[in-house]
Amino acid sequence: MRLVIASLLTFIAATASAQTDEISCFPNYSVPEGGIEVTISSNHFHQFRAPQVFFGSVLSPRITVTNPDTVKAVVPAHPRGLVALTVRDGDAVLHTFSPFAYVPLLEEILIPIAFQPIETNGTRWVSDISVYNDSDDTVSIDPEECNFIGLWSDCSQNARRVPPRSSMRIEPRFTSADRPWMFLDPPTDQADRLHFSVRLRETTRDPDGPGTEIPVVRSRDFKKLQVWLPSVPINVRFRSTLRVYTHANFVTVRVKDNATGELLKEWTGSQFFPTDGGSFGTLTFPGLLEAAEVRSHEKVRVEVESWLPVWALLTLTDNESQRVQIFTPQ
Repeated sequence: MRLVIASLLTFIAATASAQTDEISCFPNYSVPEGGIEVTISSNHFHQFRAPQVFFGSVLSPRITVTNPDTVKAVVPAHPRGLVALTVRDGDAVLHTFSPFAYVPLLEEILIPIAFQPIETNGTRWVSDISVYNDSDDTVSIDPEECNFIGLWSDCSQNARRVPPRSSMRIEPRFTSADRPWMFLDPPTDQADRLHFSVRLRETTRDPDGPGTEIPVVRSRDFKKLQVWLPSVPINVRFRSTLRVYTHANFVTVRVKDNATGELLKEWTGSQFFPTDGGSFGTLTFPGLLEAAEVRSHEKVRVEVESWLPVWALLTLTDNESQRVQIFTPQ
């Protein structure tokens, strides 16, 4: 309910901004280094003559009047954060209701299995996640400026930050196996200074065990429309779960004999996204390798195909020991 109310208030604020903006700007954000050109339009019948465009208190270094209603301005450099956009033209001072955002490029880092303690099939699973920052600067791993339906807001108070030369535990934010993933968003120029340890542990039978290492997926790993998981063993001791991560709403999964390439089984999966949320999600295929057409083969190859970049993780869990093996694209 709180999320619905917050979304409604944000929508109302964005609607109000559209009604009260004296000028509008597109795009309404830039990297802190500036240098891009934005288009500023008059919403109140003001005709531009010799405007000055200010980003916070910094004047644009180049301003071009393209027609009486439109100005192009080069964005000056400015520290990260939200600033007021103002146009001064003679005696007129024109404002935007919504701020202009200076935001760094962020690297999306996916932790594919990251949930708080969860119980299923008589077992209890927990994700242990930590990060080490080897730089001399504090690094934020969450966005500090947030955008919803075109309106920027300051969300730095909720951002998690890793101190310099320090390790920090990262708490998962979800408790559902249906949404097992977590995104981290450090600045791109600092992302490689972060080093992660992610382990999935079953604490019912082996509460002190090290668990299974889960890979961390960086943006560069999300570049293929098709991925392959070869040489997956078939054994009645194991139960299987395939998790597919993508922005696409539709994927195809094929299981083939590893040696001959014979198609054994094919599945399709689809997902639906809320209109006010992101388009990233997980499609889960439990029991993939327990199908009758598959289980008589010694080893198989799993192929996942999508119309947008995709990544996949297959787990084999021993029914007795609950130990997990993972298979990921290499």
